[in-house]
Amino acid sequence: MKRLTLASLVTALTLATAASLAHAATVEIDWQNPERYLDMRATNEGQDRFRERTMAELAQTFRAAAAALPANQTLRLTVTDVDLAGEIEYFHPNYPFGIRVMRRVDAPSLDLKFELRDANDRVLQSGAARMHDRSYNLRTLIPVDRSPLRYEKNMIRTWMRETFQSNNS
Repeated sequence: MKRLTLASLVTALTLATAASLAHAATVEIDWQNPERYLDMRATNEGQDRFRERTMAELAQTFRAAAAALPANQTLRLTVTDVDLAGEIEYFHPNYPFGIRVMRRVDAPSLDLKFELRDANDRVLQSGAARMHDRSYNLRTLIPVDRSPLRYEKNMIRTWMRETFQSNNS
């Protein structure tokens, strides 16, 4: 039996993700005034770079979750606010630019407006939503996902599944 190398594993995962996204709904995201979001603050990198990276990762999560929707549909999102899990604290030794500290009261949230349209541009579903996950840090003692945005990504996947479960036929 051959051993999978890290490179071949990454290639396989990339191809699998690309194949699943090929049959997913189109996702269009408008990040409205991201410089005014409640909490999308950087600690150890430039603020603009952090904001762009964070928005790209969250957008990728929306697109991956849209794989459950038919390919002929379009999901339009207008993100109006983001509050990342935790809070930046600046008074910790060895962290001169601050560190994001996770406490139960600092749950992630995301505000948006959405519209799901079919191939004929008819609105199937629309509304405004405030995603939040008050039990974000109580799910498991050993997290499987170690991504810095794991709580936000889980919140997005849950919201997408619950909101659009009737439209993936």
